Amino acid sequence: MKKWIRSQFRKKSRVYILPTRMGGYFNGLLFLMFLLAVGYSNNLLLIFTIFLFGFNLIWLIQTHFHLYHLNFDSILIDSGHARSAVHVRINWRNCPDLPVNWSFEIETEDEDFKLAVINNGPEFSSTDLIVARRGLYKWRYLKVSTDRPFGLYRTWIYFPLKQDSIFFPPLLSKIAIDPFCQVISGEGETDYKGPEDFRSLGPYDNVESKKISWKHYARTGDLLIKEGFRPSTSSLELKFNEESYLSNHEQYLSWLATQMVECYRQGIPFSFKFQDKLFPSQSDAFHLKNCLRELSLC
Repeated sequence: MKKWIRSQFRKKSRVYILPTRMGGYFNGLLFLMFLLAVGYSNNLLLIFTIFLFGFNLIWLIQTHFHLYHLNFDSILIDSGHARSAVHVRINWRNCPDLPVNWSFEIETEDEDFKLAVINNGPEFSSTDLIVARRGLYKWRYLKVSTDRPFGLYRTWIYFPLKQDSIFFPPLLSKIAIDPFCQVISGEGETDYKGPEDFRSLGPYDNVESKKISWKHYARTGDLLIKEGFRPSTSSLELKFNEESYLSNHEQYLSWLATQMVECYRQGIPFSFKFQDKLFPSQSDAFHLKNCLRELSLC
């Protein structure tokens, strides 16, 4: 029933208008002045009241047309974490030739979210969106409202949306990688030609002349260079723990998300085992997004 009622009052291109608090006071004053003018047969007061009423009607029409010709084009919502600001860009096809001072709300079928306006222009508006909980959000309406240009009336319009967004678990303030319930793989060795500890010999490549083993050259007459070793990059293995999840699931998911983001920032490859799924060790943004998506929807 609630969804049906909301849908009835969110018609495309229908502009709604109501007086603001100041507008209510002003209209009440006009009504009182009219009663006094008629009751006391004061023609001067009646003329003045009709004069103000005419201006009031012009202000109402002007406020109504402030949004009447506005055409919505598209909306772009960046991916992000809950409780953190996510950038939103709203594109317009045309805007009225009036001072732009709009406020925005983006709505699902059950919740409304007010957007903090960063910039309004003739072609787009940039805003911030903050949601409190992780998960999938199905956006259905964009509400644009304003009380300009006079502040006596507030007008708003709804634009239908069909867009979904996933918000990841919020990040913890402590961003250091925590080894609890994690396995850091041992450092392996990889062969390379460099100034590290001597390990073996390789053929001279006409480049690394400083690394030539002159002792072997004196014995055999062959030009060989020393090869060394260096530790390979450590990788982190993350495993989804059912017991930790059941004890405090939101805190645990935030902890896992924080570990993943910190690994990505430091360039440390990480793998993630979630129930029957295994995400192999990688360090790119696509891998991070896929792992965070699993946390958001669990």
